[in-house]
Amino acid sequence: MVQRPTPAPTQASASRALVDAQHAQLIAASHERCQAFGLSEHSTPDLRRLKPAGLHDVQQRNARLCAQALPVMDMLYEQLTHAQSMVLLTDASGCVLHALGDAGFLERAQQVALTPGALWAEADKGTNAVGTALMTESATLVHGQEHYLRAMQFLTCSAAPIFDHKGALLGVIDVSGERRSYHPHTLALATMSARLIESQWFADRFRHSTRLHLHSNPMGLGTLHEAQLALDEDGRILGVNRRAIDMLGLSATALRRESLEHLFGCSLGALAQLTRAEPDRPQRLSHGARPGEALYAKLSLPMGGLDLQRAQTRRELHEQPTPSPTLPALGAAPAASAAATALAAKTPPSLRQTELHAIAAAVEAAGGNLSAAARQLGIGRSTLYRKLRALG
Repeated sequence: MVQRPTPAPTQASASRALVDAQHAQLIAASHERCQAFGLSEHSTPDLRRLKPAGLHDVQQRNARLCAQALPVMDMLYEQLTHAQSMVLLTDASGCVLHALGDAGFLERAQQVALTPGALWAEADKGTNAVGTALMTESATLVHGQEHYLRAMQFLTCSAAPIFDHKGALLGVIDVSGERRSYHPHTLALATMSARLIESQWFADRFRHSTRLHLHSNPMGLGTLHEAQLALDEDGRILGVNRRAIDMLGLSATALRRESLEHLFGCSLGALAQLTRAEPDRPQRLSHGARPGEALYAKLSLPMGGLDLQRAQTRRELHEQPTPSPTLPALGAAPAASAAATALAAKTPPSLRQTELHAIAAAVEAAGGNLSAAARQLGIGRSTLYRKLRALG
């Protein structure tokens, strides 16, 4: 009998095996923590919930997170093609803030306190997607018997952490359901939802700031995969999103000590001039720590962005800075155009006029595409619609 050689593992199968091994280690580490917490596999789940007044206080403390997350939760729930599941939002301690659920699953969910006010930290509920995601600060799947408490093993749960502009943990978005409803794409949906909440949090937090959008591919600009840095008028970094941390290889704290010029060798004024000259063309930057890696960049000016440009022009004219040696790499641009000088000398328009001009210019540049105009302005599409109605 001729024995056929075992086929060599493909790259995809090797990658899958690595992911499975890492997942097994994550679950094993969580089970060890549960034992350290004094839990037993046969422990009765802690079904205590905050009283209504206490839950109200926690929801109020997390009001901004809830405002950003609730529309995303609705959208995520609509994407779940299977019944017997629900979507949860928790704060950074694992307290459930809001829940959307399938009517047929809610009764069973009540048995393990999948409801607002319940605590889903590992110390309370053992290994579970919410609590373990909080401990590891990474997207987590806990399926069936991977739950430490046997009373939880009828569940399958996929959770992703949500971070703010400082890299601090805000909470977790989770999809929990009867384990027979498991679908391999649910964790990816939860992760995408967390990124969307983070993006909306960032845009709302820095709606009055200049933002720099970065991606290694110009087609990636304007997507959930772009890096974003919020900048003050001097080009110093006020906040970053999670993608910026990954792309630039520095922590959120380290990035907030940096400036645009130190990271990329160009000033905010120079980049703003290039953006005004060619608003639809991404600029190519080189990251100082990775000189061989080109990044494509676009600026989003805030509402009232003309005021920021005017202030920047005044500062440059008064200080008369020396030209940046890296400007040729970005493309030639005058230090201060005659138009910019004239703009600085004019009597400042009203805030309403400035806002109207900024919106009109963005809509015209986008060819009437309001979604593209909203991205250029750095605001949400619904915000742009509301301002258009208010401005007539």
